[in-house]
Amino acid sequence: MSERRTLTDADVAAIADALETKLESRFYANLGKGVWAIVWKVIIAALLFIAAYGAVKGGVMPPTEVKQ
Repeated sequence: MSERRTLTDADVAAIADALETKLESRFYANLGKGVWAIVWKVIIAALLFIAAYGAVKGGVMPPTEVKQ
């Protein structure tokens, strides 16, 4: 029938180290995604602020004369 297998302490330590490494890399990848999301929102907010500031200040260019 089936043979019973056991893990040694070295096997358990290797599995735990691999799991820790994988979780750590995922954490930092997700952290990086979060930072970029915040940066993107700041960029969009800055562009909207500049557009609103230009609209309030009358950012319309005066008409140019057409030479014939």
